Amino acid sequence: MPANTSPAVDLVLLGGEVVDGTGTPPRPADVAVKDGRVVAVGRGLRAQAGRRVDVTGLTVVPGFIDPHSHSDWSILGNRDAQSTIRQGVTTEIVGNCGVTYAPLSPTGVAAARKALRAYGYDGEVTWRGFPGLLEAVHRQGGGTSQNLAWFVGHSALREAAEVRGSGADADGVSRMARHLEEAMDAGALGMSSGLEYGSGRDASTEELADVAATLSRYDGIYASHIRNRDVHLLDAVAEFLAIARQGGLRAQLSHLNVRHGTGAPAGAWHEAADRLAAQRDAGMDVLADMTPYPHGIGFATGLLPGWLLADGPDRAARLLGDAAVRSRLRGDCDRYWRFVHQGQWDRVTLASSPATPEWEGLSIPQLAERLDQDCWDTYFDILRAAGADMQDVQLIGRLFTPEHVAEAIAHPLFCLGVDGFTSRTDGPLAERTRHPLFFTGHTHYIAHHVLQAGTLTLEEAVRKTTSMVADRFALHGRGRIQAGAHADLAVLDLPALSAQDTFAYTGRYASGVPHVVVNGRLVVHDSLHLGTRAGQYLPRG
Repeated sequence: MPANTSPAVDLVLLGGEVVDGTGTPPRPADVAVKDGRVVAVGRGLRAQAGRRVDVTGLTVVPGFIDPHSHSDWSILGNRDAQSTIRQGVTTEIVGNCGVTYAPLSPTGVAAARKALRAYGYDGEVTWRGFPGLLEAVHRQGGGTSQNLAWFVGHSALREAAEVRGSGADADGVSRMARHLEEAMDAGALGMSSGLEYGSGRDASTEELADVAATLSRYDGIYASHIRNRDVHLLDAVAEFLAIARQGGLRAQLSHLNVRHGTGAPAGAWHEAADRLAAQRDAGMDVLADMTPYPHGIGFATGLLPGWLLADGPDRAARLLGDAAVRSRLRGDCDRYWRFVHQGQWDRVTLASSPATPEWEGLSIPQLAERLDQDCWDTYFDILRAAGADMQDVQLIGRLFTPEHVAEAIAHPLFCLGVDGFTSRTDGPLAERTRHPLFFTGHTHYIAHHVLQAGTLTLEEAVRKTTSMVADRFALHGRGRIQAGAHADLAVLDLPALSAQDTFAYTGRYASGVPHVVVNGRLVVHDSLHLGTRAGQYLPRG
């Protein structure tokens, strides 16, 4: 080829089996890419290419799209998205569960700075509004390796509007709506809420509906970590549907599952899923998502009653030094992870503890034994030590039965996500993510649920992690391998994945995904991260 002649295409993946994201079975095909797009899919492609990668014996799929990620918490400290991009995740839907680090009130900046430092970000919090956060992530500091599409958090809207407790009057709702409008004008997908913890727990249904009404002007999505997933699951689902129905909104029910052994009525999850199906049949655009493991992350303060938190975390920490307060709390923390009230602290591991990082990764009973006290006092001591950072204490819980996880994963109305955040094997993030959820959560769907347990076929698992998610969030031209689509691609080594134990935390990055392409550029090649930051901000389509 003459030196002054450009190749016909930029990249060709040669000799692989293609699972194209539509649900159709694998087929032998090469994939050609030019200018960030797939330009041809077929056997025997002979176009001159700037780069040719032999993927014989491997499987080419659309890059995975996580419908429920919290990587907005860690992306500023991990722009290379090390733990997720190496699993083939090329796009993440972030800003979930009501918790985003914008918009911010002037008094919220210091708390955001502290929280982000624990996620590996040592820069300054220079933004206040949601557009400023997008600027910091996507147009400053070198960008990101993966694509991101964003929700704005309802709890953040409350904080920025200086709404406290349950008293969101008309002026407070108006201030929240203005912040929401600013985020939507910047391209946010919609608003997320988290109603089991923090400020979201104080919000009334009326407040949520009034603020969410703003979304209707933008065709925005209301996504919700609903108010209860045990005894009152059906009431919480009814509230979620009522908010969506009142605003005529598209709606996403985040991680619709039921925590094992917490008092949910028999058949409640099936009835909840049936209600979603009935609403879809009646014309509502509603879906849910599910997580891959029986484990999940949670906020330690979710167990605490409102009266303890009413005057802020500093005051709550001081109260935790009072033996009488602790005695009262032992009978007044029966919420969120209710199984601890049955003495099942063995299901709880400390994931993140700003004041006592040396305890991270240990179960509450292990810590209690080390401290020579019971589990309740250990829990209270962790929170008291955190003080003003109490809301940043995170737990990992063994929440669901394997049978329930498999049933939800297979349900036709459920996209497949992880409910974690991108991490890395060094620095502050390494210390707080010592669990397979962060390093093999995405490959677990293929390794375990497809190749080992047979929960799903390969083509259906790929569809539920690619085109189904792209269609749900209107990510046009993504989630499929077809001519004209954005070239977000992952190459899987199925025999290697089949042999893996993705339930085990190894402290290493995932293997079994040797090549990853984002917007037409190789980011991972021969299992090495190239340092490429080809990700884009994906505004509402």
